[in-house]
Amino acid sequence: MIAFFEKVPIIAGGTVAILGALVLVGWALDYPLVTTATTGGYPIVPLMAVCFVLAGGALTMAVRPNRTPGKEATQQTLAALVATIAGLTLYEYLRASQSGFDLLLFGDKLKQVTNYPPGRISINSAGSLLLFALALLSIPHDRRRHDFRAQMFATPGLLIALLAILGYLFGVKGMNSLSQWSGMALWTAIGQLILGLGILVAVRDRGVGVLLMDDGPAGVLTRRLLPAALLAPIVLGVIRILGESGGFYESEFGASLFAVASILTFVGLVLWSARVLRNTDKERVDLLALEQQARAHAEKARNEAELARAEAERANNSKTDFLAVMSHELRTPLTAIMGYEELLSDGITGPVTELQRQQLGRINASARHLLGLIDEILTFARVDIGRERVRWESMSINHTLADAAALVEPMAAAKSINFIVELLEEDQAIQTDGTKLRQMLVNLLSNGIKFTDKGEVRIRCSENNGIFVVSIADTGVGIPPENIEEVFEPFWQAEQTATRKTGGTGLGLSVTRKLARLLGGDVTVASRVGMGTTFLLTLPMKAPAGEPIRRRDTPTTPTNPMHALHI
Repeated sequence: MIAFFEKVPIIAGGTVAILGALVLVGWALDYPLVTTATTGGYPIVPLMAVCFVLAGGALTMAVRPNRTPGKEATQQTLAALVATIAGLTLYEYLRASQSGFDLLLFGDKLKQVTNYPPGRISINSAGSLLLFALALLSIPHDRRRHDFRAQMFATPGLLIALLAILGYLFGVKGMNSLSQWSGMALWTAIGQLILGLGILVAVRDRGVGVLLMDDGPAGVLTRRLLPAALLAPIVLGVIRILGESGGFYESEFGASLFAVASILTFVGLVLWSARVLRNTDKERVDLLALEQQARAHAEKARNEAELARAEAERANNSKTDFLAVMSHELRTPLTAIMGYEELLSDGITGPVTELQRQQLGRINASARHLLGLIDEILTFARVDIGRERVRWESMSINHTLADAAALVEPMAAAKSINFIVELLEEDQAIQTDGTKLRQMLVNLLSNGIKFTDKGEVRIRCSENNGIFVVSIADTGVGIPPENIEEVFEPFWQAEQTATRKTGGTGLGLSVTRKLARLLGGDVTVASRVGMGTTFLLTLPMKAPAGEPIRRRDTPTTPTNPMHALHI
């Protein structure tokens, strides 16, 4: 029903326009049904048919989607032409004059019709037509301002057309004619009734339209009672007249029968509508109860999810705390082992043979490797639980890069690959945490060397609009596209087997990205399998406002310029 009422304005406009066009064709072909007055009625004049075409087109354009200023101007022009024709007609009636514009179409044929003045629209037809034209002109205004003007103009015009139709039904000439020689034709009354109904529901968010298309109880009641309230008295009245004309009963009995039938009809309609509303309200209450149950379930599920998330966070923090404690506890005896190794190597406790010195060197190398792994886990644990502190300091970019390169140079030398460090032509100072910057550089460089068997590892740096950019490119094995983002996941390894060729915890890149974001930057990666990998580290050149900055011992600008290093 709602979908039907949404289409009513377009259907009404099209129907009225087609009716007007058919009437014009009938006049052109001298079709008797059009040119000859019906029994007790009047023919529909050509000028009224023209107004129907114009008004139907204006109504259809007013409710079409995708309205543009050009289309709205055309719609207003059509409605204005209808208003002009209706206004001129009423003016001629008022002045009792004949300008002759009524005879512009089919003038010779109109002079043979008994209407007077020939071809002129009747007074009641012109009045209702003027009201409909004003309503059509008001539709865009009502849509913008949420007003009722169109419905206010259309309602009395609709009543005039309805009175004319009832006059034809009940044989009361005074209801469709205000003079002996001129009146509203039956087809004119039908066309104006259709046009008025279309205008009433053209604006859907106000008045009759919003009630007819409401999906609640008010809409249900309106759609069921309004048509019945309009049609029931007419049908009962026609039945009463037919019964009296056929001699089945007298006029007094017919009036009583009409009253009883009206009462029974409307009581039945009210009870039927009440039952429908009761069922609708019951469905609404049931739906409301289901909605409340669903909302309660959703709230319960949300609470359970919050508890699970909190529990997961507590478990993760416990895991991280355990890693931090164990890393710290492992670091203490490992430092002692390294100290004792140095005492033995220096011969403080006694002479050391060359073979023993080599074995002590391997112990030292293994201990330092293990210490690096423990420091990596400790850093990851502190960053993961938000306990890693940032110490802002100003330092030389070139010196920091050179220091980090020196730490990983033995790895590159052991694999006989080219290790190239391209420094800034003019050194600059960066305000960041130097220890964390060096750790990130070492992690990225050692990762590149680890996965490169031949070729080179190259580090470049630049400054762009206050952003420090470091590029570490290698010619190694590369990373498959599906694993590009996984390389930053904790404990993820490129080789997921127990017999890996490369060592490590799988935390280096994860820690590097966490540290970069902690310092206000980020780490990204681009790679092609078999072609190598490039990591891009970006950091702000300046510390956040209000942070205390300390200066490191390394100079901001070195005394001797540092060129690119080819190690």
